[in-house]
Amino acid sequence: MWPNSVLFLLFSAHHLCSVCPRDRVQKKTFTKWVNKHLIKAQRHISDLYEDLRDGHNLISLLEVLSGDSLPREKGRMRFHKLQNVQIALDYLRHRQVRLSASYRLKTPGTLPEMLPSEL
Repeated sequence: MWPNSVLFLLFSAHHLCSVCPRDRVQKKTFTKWVNKHLIKAQRHISDLYEDLRDGHNLISLLEVLSGDSLPREKGRMRFHKLQNVQIALDYLRHRQVRLSASYRLKTPGTLPEMLPSEL
């Protein structure tokens, strides 16, 4: 089973406040954790918020963590970015990762926003 900390990293980190010292430390820590794994896929991120938003690094992270190969859209248009994020979410569902909240794209091409389950 996937650790809850991975889900927090992937879907909640973008809510961290850049003003709060604790949140800056968490963002830096999560960025290092992601890079520790992405190096196996010869990838690197600088900004946790920006560099996961097109879905390519997100898919690469899931591939490294799972050992599975995932499809991805190669284009750079908004549709391709949305599709890549959807591929990542669908893969997590396929792996029966329990998501405690529903996720919806706040702004096209960005990481999903956490919403209450009933929405």
